[in-house]
Amino acid sequence: MKLAELLQWNLTLFLLIFCRWAGMVMIAPVFGARGVPNLVKLGLAMALSVVLYPTVLSMTVQVPVDTLLYIGLIIKEVTVGLVIGLVINLLTSVMQTAGELIDYQIGFTLGNTIDPINGMQSPMTGNFLMVLTTMLLLAINAHHLIIAAMVKSYSYIPVNTGILPKGMTFYIQIVGQVIALGAQIAMPIFGALFLADVGVGLLSKTVPQLNIFSVIFPVKIIFGLTLLFLSIPYLGSTVSNLTDIVMNWVFQLYRGWTP
Repeated sequence: MKLAELLQWNLTLFLLIFCRWAGMVMIAPVFGARGVPNLVKLGLAMALSVVLYPTVLSMTVQVPVDTLLYIGLIIKEVTVGLVIGLVINLLTSVMQTAGELIDYQIGFTLGNTIDPINGMQSPMTGNFLMVLTTMLLLAINAHHLIIAAMVKSYSYIPVNTGILPKGMTFYIQIVGQVIALGAQIAMPIFGALFLADVGVGLLSKTVPQLNIFSVIFPVKIIFGLTLLFLSIPYLGSTVSNLTDIVMNWVFQLYRGWTP
C-alpha cells in the first residue's frame, strides 16, 4: 500500500471515529452540559478520537473507498453517537422528572422561569437536581464509565458495518422506565407534601376562620425544601444506581444494533 493511500485510509477512519464521538459528546451529560460552547465539545470529541484511534484501527478490517458508502457510514456514525448520547442523557432526565413532580406538589410550578440556554420553561427543583446530578456523576467517575461504554460500542457496532436498529418497543419501554424512576425518586417528598395538604385541610375544618391560602403555601415551601435538603445525602447512591441502570440500557441498545 502506497503512503498516500495509507494516509487517506487513516484519515477516513479517523473521521468516522470522530463522528461517533461528536454525536455522543454533544448530548450526553457531563460532556455535553448546557452552556458549554460547541467548539469545546467538538475539541473534546477530537481529543477522545485521537486517543481511541489506535484501538479502533486494530479492530477495523477495511473502510469503504466508495464515496456513497462512505457518506452512509458518516451518517450512521453520527446517528449511533447521538442515540448513545440520548440514552445516557436519560440519567438527568430521570432527575428532572423527579424535580418537576416535587415542584408541582410544592407549588413552584407557578415560579417556573425561562431558561436562557434552551429558551424553555424549566422547573427550579428540576434544574437544581440536574446540576447536582452532574456534579455527582463526576464524583463517582461516571464519565469514565461513559467513555468505556463508548469504546465497547466498537466491538458491537464496528465503523465499517451497517446497523439493525431495535424496534420502537425498546425505546417506548425506556421512556416508561424514566417516568417510573422519576416518580420513585420524588415519591417520598411528594407523599409527605400530600400528607401536609391533608393536615392543613383538616386544620381548616377545625378552625374555619383560618385563611387556608395564607397558610398552605409557606408551610409547603418550608416543609418541601427541608425534605429536599435532608434527602441530598442519599442522592449519591441514587445517582450511582441510576448510572448502572442507564449503562445496562446502553448495552441493550448495542446488542439490538449488532449487525
